[in-house]
Amino acid sequence: MLITIILFLVGFVLITKGADIFINCTVEIGKKTHISELILGATIVSFATTLPELTVSMCASLNDQTTMSLGNAVGSIICNTGLILGLVAFISPFKVDRKMFISKSTILLISIISLMVCGLDGSINGSDTIVLLIILSIFMYTNYKSITNGKSIKSNSSQEVNEYTGLKSKELLNTMILFFLGLIMMVIGSKVLVESGSDIAKMIGIPEGIISLTIIALGTSLPELVSSLTAIKKKHHAISVGNILGANILNITSVIALSSIPNDIPILSQNSSIDYLFMIALVLILILPTIKSNKIYRFQGLMLLLIYGTYISTLYFMYMV
Repeated sequence: MLITIILFLVGFVLITKGADIFINCTVEIGKKTHISELILGATIVSFATTLPELTVSMCASLNDQTTMSLGNAVGSIICNTGLILGLVAFISPFKVDRKMFISKSTILLISIISLMVCGLDGSINGSDTIVLLIILSIFMYTNYKSITNGKSIKSNSSQEVNEYTGLKSKELLNTMILFFLGLIMMVIGSKVLVESGSDIAKMIGIPEGIISLTIIALGTSLPELVSSLTAIKKKHHAISVGNILGANILNITSVIALSSIPNDIPILSQNSSIDYLFMIALVLILILPTIKSNKIYRFQGLMLLLIYGTYISTLYFMYMV
């Protein structure tokens, strides 16, 4: 028991300190390159923090556990939007870059609609993968255009051009080493925290079904959660919202798409009747008011948290009662 508690504390320290290093490096890259924090959040931060979902879903597909691949990705979108962004908005409401937010939100909605349409025949197969990967390509292209547009607007002097083209080799190397160190610390910390947390829960008599709905379900989203909370603590809200929007898009266009290559992914009745409905409700509550006001409000955060709580309660009564 003592060793398990120590591991839990070690995991907590790793993930929190790793997030601190990770966000600091992201902000430093943004300052040196003049790339907006929302774009950084939607690109390198979201790609990095989505790695646990991609790993879990790919392994599940390769082991013929294809239902887990879809459930993990969709569940992460629900967790990212309802719990993580809900907490961020409730703790500290903030304004968004309207143009960037609309661009990412539009691609997210297209991704969700495409996922649902592709699954109308009961599965996500090879041809559906092509559709999702095309959307991923569009997402990457819009990010590239945003970065190059930012360069042309902000780089007026030769000094700024040199800064944008790249940091000094030594500074760049140090920053990237620290960036990946922070990411590795978060991933390892997440794994240690989830496994030791599950062991502690079992020791004190919490049913395994409840553990799977809470600790395990949250496990692959811990990097997004901790990095987002660290970002708002450091007053970099745009990284948080960019991270969540980007991670949600990647969960569909890369995690689900790539996981369907080894084996077709079946669409379960729970996915279409429960998971998709909660996913759509959360995304619309996030997007529609924000586009209208250019701000994410505390009330939105509260609504997102309440819907996420309702989703977890629904699953609990479905499988535990």
